[in-house]
Amino acid sequence: MKEVLLSNCERNFVNKSIKQGTRLDGRNLLEARAVKIHFGSNWGSCIVSLGQTRVIAQVTCDIQQPKTSRSNEGMLHINVELNPMAAQHFDGSKISEFSILISRQLEKCFKDSKCIDLESLCIIADKKVWSIRVDINVINHDGNLIDCASIATLAALSHFHRPDVTSNGEDIVIHPFSEKDPLPLTLYHYPVCVSFITFESGNTVMDPTYIEERVGVAQLTLGINSYRELCSLHFNYLTKTMTVEDVISAVSNCAANYAAKLVQQIKELVAYDVEARYKKDNCNANHFKECIMRKNLTTMNSDCISIKLHKWDEIHNRESDVDMEEEAVECKIIKPGEGSAELIINTVTPFGEGGVSTWNVSESSEEISDNEITVDVKKEEKKVVVDIELNGDSEEETTEILETKDLMQ
Repeated sequence: MKEVLLSNCERNFVNKSIKQGTRLDGRNLLEARAVKIHFGSNWGSCIVSLGQTRVIAQVTCDIQQPKTSRSNEGMLHINVELNPMAAQHFDGSKISEFSILISRQLEKCFKDSKCIDLESLCIIADKKVWSIRVDINVINHDGNLIDCASIATLAALSHFHRPDVTSNGEDIVIHPFSEKDPLPLTLYHYPVCVSFITFESGNTVMDPTYIEERVGVAQLTLGINSYRELCSLHFNYLTKTMTVEDVISAVSNCAANYAAKLVQQIKELVAYDVEARYKKDNCNANHFKECIMRKNLTTMNSDCISIKLHKWDEIHNRESDVDMEEEAVECKIIKPGEGSAELIINTVTPFGEGGVSTWNVSESSEEISDNEITVDVKKEEKKVVVDIELNGDSEEETTEILETKDLMQ
């Protein structure tokens, strides 16, 4: 299925809002969405949520023959799959150009930057080495897939542990996890991708959503590690009025700070999960089951509203004020006549609902105002016991008592 075309009204609306410094989800221009990471039961499996964008990563390994040019180094492969479950315009039957582009950017960020010690993956030089493969599956596409995929790749590689092996020069013995503890991968540095989108007005936003990616005129993706070093760069533009130097000078400092915080978050989550596994404390581990229990796997589930409303700050301040007192609601009892009364609540009537009922009000407004009584709603209603008159005539049958002298007659 082809991608749905974007109307001119939607395009103009997004451009005007970005020009005014406003985004649809209420974020600032250089503010990223929240990142959530959950690990699976196997080593190197994780699910990452970047806003509504969700990606699953799984790391596997096997023993292969090394390349002739790199006889003492292991291998690293990254594969990205886009299925129709993530977006309706993705075709799972064939490899798309978009998936190839994401795979190449990830390989530049992780493989070409030499963040993994490939020499430690060598078992026997020129014969046997470990081959590491990272499979990435996109669950839901809401923009910025490259950043979400890079976070999932880094978290999965940091969490992965390979089996221990021993060799006598010819034979290789792979020890199961019950015999020897698995060994983690050696990472020299921790790179992540940070993406930006530039619009016609010249404003640049961080972590773009799906609609912002389609409206923007230039896209910049920076691969930065925690040491503020540039590992990769990808710049795609639709107009020649914007150059890569202009965008980098405006967002480089923000990208470096965000990458450092993100890497620190990934390290803490990985260390916590690994420690919980060795202690066999599965109740506190951040596994897939907690993710499913919290309903974070549903594609349209959201913890907050995705559209910024009018007067957003005023609504937010009003909701955050917990100690705000509730306004007292007053009621009026109107006595149109003897033996009847009507309760009227003095509240603001919402738009679209009717007003106060005036049924059976026959007296003039001046007479009604004299009989008005103001009461508090919080007071409990008192039950009125109606006096019943028992002295009146009764329809019951009359009972007569006969005496002895009456019977003798």
